Amino acid sequence: MKTLVCLLIATGVGTVLQYAGIPHGLLLGSILASALIASNLRFSPTLPFGLGYVQIVLGIATGLMFTSWDNHTVAAMLPSLGFMLLCLMVQSSVAGFWLFRVSGWNLKDSLLSVYPGALAAVFDLIESERASSKVIVVHLVRLLSITLLVSFCIPGHVDVALAQSSPLDVSTALTLLSLIALCLLLGRVLLSVGVPAPFMLTAIVLTAACIKLGYLQTFHLPQWSVDSASVLIGVLIGSKFKDISFAELVRHGRAGLLAVGLMLLIAAAFAGVAGRLLGSDPLSLWLAYMPGAIETIAIVAFSGGLNVVFILTHHLVRMVVLHFAPALIVQARRWRAE
Repeated sequence: MKTLVCLLIATGVGTVLQYAGIPHGLLLGSILASALIASNLRFSPTLPFGLGYVQIVLGIATGLMFTSWDNHTVAAMLPSLGFMLLCLMVQSSVAGFWLFRVSGWNLKDSLLSVYPGALAAVFDLIESERASSKVIVVHLVRLLSITLLVSFCIPGHVDVALAQSSPLDVSTALTLLSLIALCLLLGRVLLSVGVPAPFMLTAIVLTAACIKLGYLQTFHLPQWSVDSASVLIGVLIGSKFKDISFAELVRHGRAGLLAVGLMLLIAAAFAGVAGRLLGSDPLSLWLAYMPGAIETIAIVAFSGGLNVVFILTHHLVRMVVLHFAPALIVQARRWRAE
């Protein structure tokens, strides 16, 4: 009952912020409401299947955007992908070093705090590694910073066509159910080897493959499914503030803001250099090199008339690399223990 009340309050606050015109108001409002509830009442909502639902829905929503993705497009952006991977290494190293040496955080918290993965992957890592609650503060700062920054730099009415869909016929319904079942099956396999947020990764790749094979061409996720995913992940993140005092929030938030600022500045520098060398749009490159927040960036890029395929391909590669890296670390630990 408490969990249901928390969800209703989070949805209400998020809806108010959404109608007030705040970017990602539903997500940010649910984080704010659930964080206040968790910190004041010392209560964490029980959502056993919440994270899996979030991963599947956001993964399919992202995969559906890859309608014009082809081999020629990928080959043309290989040099830029190389710049992005180098940028990620520099971002994580510099920001992690700042938190470790200057802020005095331990090595595990420093590395997890600058992990530039999707929110679902970050949340999964925090759960599996039993990281300090200060880690989620840094990633909340990252989400807020990127959301507000890209919304300010690229003004426009955020209105991605998610709700307008053709009627769901039997063929489309069966394809969608098969896709979800396959995402769950392959996701479980990836989960067994330590890949964080595996259902989101499989949903993106398999949905993009369906689009290329001619399936789900006219299908769009209904708006309520994406909105409910935003509320769920907001509540899951906000519940992490149960054991965080206001003083800790201010202290960790300040350190996180400096670390995120370093990562965004490094992304801008790499985008400027790559733009000159490759003759590409520096703004698109900057969005492509940003450390995470693929959902925010996808919506803003779409509404701003930018090259969504170019930007999202970079983030897809980033997610594949970063989601498999923890699995390799886990396997290396097992081999070393044996």
